[in-house]
Amino acid sequence: MVSAENSSLEYLRSLVNYDTNSILYDDTLICSLTNNTDVGSFEVKLTKTNYGNLHDCIQVIANSQATIDGVPCGTTVRAVVTKELVTVQQEHTEYVKLPSPITRIVDFISESTDYVITITNEEGKKKTTETKRIPKHQAHGLILEGANLILQRLMIQRNMPEKVTLLSLDSSSELSRNVYTSLGPQQVNINGKDIEAWGIQRQIFETKSNALPVAWQSYFSIDGHLISRYQVGSPIKMKTRILPIAEEFDEYLPKPEIPKKEIKWENDLELRSRFIDRREELIDDYKSYIYHRPDINALLSDFLQSVLIMKPENVIEYATEFFAPFNNQTADRSLFRFADEKIPVPKSNIPLK
Repeated sequence: MVSAENSSLEYLRSLVNYDTNSILYDDTLICSLTNNTDVGSFEVKLTKTNYGNLHDCIQVIANSQATIDGVPCGTTVRAVVTKELVTVQQEHTEYVKLPSPITRIVDFISESTDYVITITNEEGKKKTTETKRIPKHQAHGLILEGANLILQRLMIQRNMPEKVTLLSLDSSSELSRNVYTSLGPQQVNINGKDIEAWGIQRQIFETKSNALPVAWQSYFSIDGHLISRYQVGSPIKMKTRILPIAEEFDEYLPKPEIPKKEIKWENDLELRSRFIDRREELIDDYKSYIYHRPDINALLSDFLQSVLIMKPENVIEYATEFFAPFNNQTADRSLFRFADEKIPVPKSNIPLK
């Protein structure tokens, strides 16, 4: 069973602390043949989105279309990827508009424990559907097409190592090795102006025996804009016609941590004086309240007398029952633990209203 390299998984985890805005931009390339004849275009759009209870996800929409020898063909990828580069949903469509059209759609959904892949093949009026399940614990480091477009931008911005080995799906939608190799710097000419670009080669190794890996070579500007891209062995090359404008982002200093100062008010003359003044103020206020309401003294006297007679183990529960009749909201004694027991309570000195 194939698996990602541990060092590559560590590198992947190190990329998650990034500003999402630093990768949210569009790229457009022109598809042309070796004789410089334009035959189509390749577009990538990244935006923020939410997916169910998942927030701060990234929606990836990539579309390539071309006409070769009068035959339209193309690929569309629509994906939702978390900030940690985990694909939660993707639809990958490929088509060739022959007299008998060929279409292949691969739907990828992340469930609780498995990834569910539904493959639909259509050729003319013939249609077949196949479903596969891949346990998540076997697919650590799985990078599909949508997540790949995000990952490569981050690799350029974060100085990728010489080689990164993760996982992806091959042409049969089976788990396979997904290897990224740094191609280093290269001068790329755009509209007569040379700019420095950095290259990444991506290879997906087929699980079928004797099958050659599928490889793409992509070159990016220093901030991650895609400048050129082509599949090894394909007659089509993709290249931008517009010099990318370097993205600028605000940088914020980390919030300073100010330690909480421990205050010992007992040793501070001013604070201790304020404490004593406030304490005396509250005591006088309470005394005044009780003095002007003699019924409180009578009620407390009854309660203390009852406690001394009954000697309850739980004074708090006993107090709850004793004072319940004086509260309109808790007058229903069935709400209390000993409500049905007869408790000899001394007759109150004040009438109940």
